[in-house]
Amino acid sequence: EEPLRGTVKSKDDMERLFREGRRSSSYLMNVIVAPAAGTNPQGRWAFIAGKKLGCAPLRSRCKRVMRAAAAELGGPWPQLDVVFVARGKIATAEHQAVLKDMSKCLGKLGVVDAKR
Repeated sequence: EEPLRGTVKSKDDMERLFREGRRSSSYLMNVIVAPAAGTNPQGRWAFIAGKKLGCAPLRSRCKRVMRAAAAELGGPWPQLDVVFVARGKIATAEHQAVLKDMSKCLGKLGVVDAKR
């Protein structure tokens, strides 16, 4: 069965991203970017919220907020695999703060134009 298009699913891909990807951090999230694996022309993304953040509904909210901000910034980006890792403060952050923070991280990594 084929995984959702546009989502990094496999353990091997995740390990590769964490091992080889370029990173940018902020107080709301960590972002890891690497060239897309294999022949996948469209980009992929993943959203991670670890158990340290809290209960399942809270972790789901963190991922939902990051997913909405990433979509607003034009993701998934062609030829790139991008992983967003939530940090504690994102659970209570406003959408605009998450958007600004994500834009800054992705701008540092050259994924989007940082003039947002």
